[in-house]
Amino acid sequence: MPFLLDTNTYFLFFQPEPKPTSYTCLREKLKSSTEISFYISEITSMEIHSVLGKYRRGSPRQAQKCNREISISTGTAVCPNTWISPARKPLKLRVFRNIQKLVKDIESQRGDIQATVLALNQPIIDYARNVLMHYADRYSFGSHDALIAGCLMNAQHNLNINLTLVTSDKALKAVLKEEGLCYYDPQNP
Repeated sequence: MPFLLDTNTYFLFFQPEPKPTSYTCLREKLKSSTEISFYISEITSMEIHSVLGKYRRGSPRQAQKCNREISISTGTAVCPNTWISPARKPLKLRVFRNIQKLVKDIESQRGDIQATVLALNQPIIDYARNVLMHYADRYSFGSHDALIAGCLMNAQHNLNINLTLVTSDKALKAVLKEEGLCYYDPQNP
């Protein structure tokens, strides 16, 4: 059964050790006798570089005061708490370059892991727009996820490829369910 991976699922291949359990489930699902193969949309192929860039840049520790109004016994008050986002060290340049090479190899179908990139086209954009028009008011998902859903729909309706979308995104799964499209969640196998 062929699978289409969303960006977060594709990123599982590039996470450092120890890999999450969802990676093991995904790998087993995608593995044939000699290789791991799957499809990704062109938007996923592009977006993975954005995700990798975020990890390469790292992020400083941030503290942000909460400004929400909360109920207390005497009325309301401003929340006294502070949110803290931990720092993330930048990915080392050598590791970053190695991952970039791995992405290139996967998408060029060199090696044991091979992705077929499905190019964006007008039918995909039309499907994506339709999905947004019908579901954006009920589910929290954006244009990237809509393009991935559009890619899935185009593959099934116009390319005769019966794909299953691999995602753990709650809103995207809800849209796929409403549309009667197959999905697999490696975090909930």
